[in-house]
Amino acid sequence: MPVGIQNDVAHTRYAVQTAYATTEGLANGGPFWLSKRMRTAVSFFETRTRFAVPILIVALLAALAVTAMRVRAERPTIHQQRIEIAMDYADFLTLARSYNYRPDAFLVALRHAGLTSLALAEELGANINNGSNAYVTSGVALLDSARLAPVTEPTLAALVRAKRVSADELYLVIYDRDTYDRYRAQLPLHFSSRSVHVLHASAPWVIAVRTQLDYFNTVSLGIPDDQLALARKLGLLIVPRFQNDERLQGPKIARVLAAPLAYGRVSTVVFFGLRNQVLGFPDHVEDTAAFMHAHRLMFGSIETYDPSQIQKGNDELARFLPWQTVRVQAIAKLEQDKLTLPEIVARYLLGARERNIRVVYLRPFGHEYNGMTIEGSNVEMVRLIKEGLQARGFVAFGRATSIPGTYHGNNRVLVFLATLAAPSLFVLLLGTYGWYRPAYAIAAYVATLLLYAGGLMTHHDMLARSVIALAAALLFSAAAFTAVAGGFFEEPSASSRAQLARSVRWTLIAAVVALLGALAVIGIMSSPLAMEEIERFRGVKAVLGVPPLIALALYFFTARFGAKIDDPAQAFNVPVRLGQLLLGVAIVAAGTLVLLRSGNQSDIAPSAFELSLRSGLTSLLSVRPRFKEFLIGFPALMLIPALLPVHRRAVGWLLALGAGICIGDVIDTFSHLHTPVVISLVRVVLGLAIGVVVGVVFILVYRRFILARAR
Repeated sequence: MPVGIQNDVAHTRYAVQTAYATTEGLANGGPFWLSKRMRTAVSFFETRTRFAVPILIVALLAALAVTAMRVRAERPTIHQQRIEIAMDYADFLTLARSYNYRPDAFLVALRHAGLTSLALAEELGANINNGSNAYVTSGVALLDSARLAPVTEPTLAALVRAKRVSADELYLVIYDRDTYDRYRAQLPLHFSSRSVHVLHASAPWVIAVRTQLDYFNTVSLGIPDDQLALARKLGLLIVPRFQNDERLQGPKIARVLAAPLAYGRVSTVVFFGLRNQVLGFPDHVEDTAAFMHAHRLMFGSIETYDPSQIQKGNDELARFLPWQTVRVQAIAKLEQDKLTLPEIVARYLLGARERNIRVVYLRPFGHEYNGMTIEGSNVEMVRLIKEGLQARGFVAFGRATSIPGTYHGNNRVLVFLATLAAPSLFVLLLGTYGWYRPAYAIAAYVATLLLYAGGLMTHHDMLARSVIALAAALLFSAAAFTAVAGGFFEEPSASSRAQLARSVRWTLIAAVVALLGALAVIGIMSSPLAMEEIERFRGVKAVLGVPPLIALALYFFTARFGAKIDDPAQAFNVPVRLGQLLLGVAIVAAGTLVLLRSGNQSDIAPSAFELSLRSGLTSLLSVRPRFKEFLIGFPALMLIPALLPVHRRAVGWLLALGAGICIGDVIDTFSHLHTPVVISLVRVVLGLAIGVVVGVVFILVYRRFILARAR
């Protein structure tokens, strides 16, 4: 070995011995799965902090119990996790009429393909003249038409002759009895009794409403009876869509919701409207919840990618109905027009499997696909969605189901026990780095207890749990990086096979500790509403962005990694070269980009190449692993023990940064609580497997072209 390299190795060994000698009270031994060589390389539990070990074990067992309950609740079996496939009737009817298709025959074909439900929205005043059952005109328009030609409708003609037409009134002429009865029931809900007058009480019925046309156009008048009858005739469930009126409360809300129940088979209630509000918002959401709970109506919470798009009152209503809330996925018309049919199908399948979507809300596909007619293309779309869901384990279709009531993972005792993982690991890390003081341990446990109890008493328990879960995630990320400290002092093995085995071993250690952090997050945060993404883990971005910084801080400011900066003040005064500055800017920019792009969808869209690669990985592996893990993080962990000390010292901080990215990303994967635990686990295992392969390639290239020359 060259003299320079020998000196570097000697210097590194000396630094390790010095660091270990100056760390007081370090205990021998370690976890049973570590080899003796690793036990001498990594210091574990300081004697005075070992009391935290059994507490940590109890906390992790409690988290494991919660995880087991979640896995059981998330299984797509016949008795739970039913999927509902619904079609928007208004858009469907527009398409059918445009191409002269028979709506009933079209719907029968869709039902045979897998359609379960018909989404029927309340009729708005603006849409009355689009049908044949009624007609509405303003007083001004009626007078103008009377000047041009005689009015033939007898009641309106009599008003014109008697000069009793008011410019402040609207006149509804109704030709259908069911429509008349519906208007008579709905109009008093939105207008005072003095504003509504029946001018003719037999066919054709005439009703005068004192209001303005622009306001009347936005008023909802119930779901048309012929649409409800059609759904019942075809054996389809009804997804009623209601619009809010902020003046409605108590009995009036009940009358709105009760109207479709006479037709039976009402499944999931989904709200709409220009104001984007649930029924009863802002002051009477509880009245809506009371009726829905009494009649076992499911509430459809629409998935959004922008917090500003969430329906007002959505989270409040869901909190009243934790066992009757399901997630709804819909694709906007403008966006759907840009997608191919396979892309639409793939998006819905991904949502059902990975984001707990239980209502697939379809709009008709307006293009021909694979040589089929538009009608055939829509039937094919529904068929592909159902078959794709069945292939992914969803075998029950019908009324959507939420997290089952048999799920008991939100038990306060279990959650409290799981929260103890954070202070216990904090104490153990203090002992590991020689910073332990009894007062710190007491403060950590007391703070955790007070925070959790305070959250319960103030009804902000999910906020308190988010804080504790974030602390646990960051502490476990520090522990995972600490666990591989010994890898920074190893020399490359003479045997490639032995070196690869050693690198895999260190990588698995980091992955296991990171998974324990994910287990703690699951145990603390897994409430039914969190799994429906009503309650959200507020520390997701921090879990992704802070662990790399923790890894760098531990690498530079502790003696455990052989690169401690003895005088930080002097280090910060060292001149920075242009190349170093550019590299730092690039790393900061890349980190910012990662944070901005985190989540289901962001303002920074992936490139076409990346989207294609994602799609290919999903098709090949079913669950797509994360690029940050298998291209950066796990290969970096693999390389740490494979480098010569001189090379490790040169790029060690980059390897530490990569390891921190990997560890944070593993925990972050499980922080998206609406994703089933099994899916997240498969994602990490696939990322680990591919990352190990990539790391093996890097190591072999290094040993072939760099290590061989150095020796």
